[in-house]
Amino acid sequence: MPSSFFYKVLVCFLLTYTVQYLYFPWTDLKAEEGFIFENPYQKTEKQTEITSFTIYFSKKSNLIPKPDQVRLQAVADFLNQNKNYEIYIHAHAVDGKNYKEDILISEKRSLEVERFLIIHFVEPNQIRRLFYGNSKSTNGTKEHEALNRRVEIKLQPKS
Repeated sequence: MPSSFFYKVLVCFLLTYTVQYLYFPWTDLKAEEGFIFENPYQKTEKQTEITSFTIYFSKKSNLIPKPDQVRLQAVADFLNQNKNYEIYIHAHAVDGKNYKEDILISEKRSLEVERFLIIHFVEPNQIRRLFYGNSKSTNGTKEHEALNRRVEIKLQPKS
């Protein structure tokens, strides 16, 4: 009986994780486009072309919020269809105790976005990661720290 319980817990964990990040070609699991998660009955306008946007993170977190997973899925689809484009991931952090910790947090955030894109079949040569720590924060006030916990996404044609 313990092995059956372990199996159920393992399957539950894997299903939860795969819905958030993994893509299996033999299923139709992927982020749905155009939903607002706070109100699932309301549709948003479909964006025809995404050139840049910002992802905001919780303090000391590198987990991509679900609404931003939808936008990243759209970016991945765009990059898969347009191999002449590349994505620049600019990661920032003001969460740590010092500059070194901020650099590590911003690097983890940029890696998480890159991992999401690679899982969704974006070519690694289309991805450019830059992480700044707190060196390019928008301002130094406590009220605006949340705005500095961000990753800026920019799409542009390859040079």
